[in-house]
Amino acid sequence: MSSERRKLSKSELREDEFVEWIMEAVEYVKERARLFVGGAVAAIAVVVAINYFIESKEADRLKAAALLGDVLMVEQGGEPTEAVRLAEELVSAYAGTLAAAQGTIILANLYYAQGRYVEARGYYQRYLDNYEPLDVLAYAAQSGLGACLEAEGQLVAAAQHYETYAAQQAGTIREAMAQMEAARIYGLAGESNKQQALLEQVSRTFVQYPIAAQARAALAMF
Repeated sequence: MSSERRKLSKSELREDEFVEWIMEAVEYVKERARLFVGGAVAAIAVVVAINYFIESKEADRLKAAALLGDVLMVEQGGEPTEAVRLAEELVSAYAGTLAAAQGTIILANLYYAQGRYVEARGYYQRYLDNYEPLDVLAYAAQSGLGACLEAEGQLVAAAQHYETYAAQQAGTIREAMAQMEAARIYGLAGESNKQQALLEQVSRTFVQYPIAAQARAALAMF
C-alpha cells in the first residue's frame, strides 16, 4: 500500500543520517546566531548545502536509471562486450542506487554467460554484501552463486548452497524453489536419496503451491 514505507537501503540510511546531521547544525547556528560572526550567512550556507546534497543525489539516481536502460538495450541488442562495459560503469559510478543494485546482478549474469565464473561470483556476492536484499534480486544472486558452483562441476557444494539458502528462507516460496534446485543438483551428483528427500519435503510443505505438483511429478519418476 502507498501508506507503507519501504525499508531503506544502507546507502539511503547514510544519506538520511547526513541530512539529519546537517539539520541539527542549522538549528545550532540559528539558536546561537548572535554568538557567530555573520551567523545568518552561515545558516543560509548550510541550507544551500542541504539543497545541493539532495538535488545531486536525485540527479545521480536519474543518471543511474538512464545508464541501466542503456545496459539493457545494448544487452538485448546482442552486444555483450559493450553491455559489460556500461554495467561496470553503472555499478562503480552510482554505487548505492537501486539501478546499480540491478546493474550488479546484470553484470554478474553477463559474466556468467561468458563463462567467467570467478567474476560472476564476485558480483553476485557484492550485491548480497552491499545492498538491502530485495526478494527477486536476492534470489537471483543466491541462484547465481549456486549456478557458478554447478558450472564449475562442484555439484555437492552447489546443492548444499541451495539448502543453506532454503533454510534462511523458511516458510516462503523461495525455500521451496531453492530446495527444488538442490534436489535437481543432487540428482546430477548421483545422490538420489537426498534428491528424493527434498522432493518429498517440498510436496508436503508447499501443498498450496504449484511447485508441490512439480515435486510430485519428479518423485513419480523414481
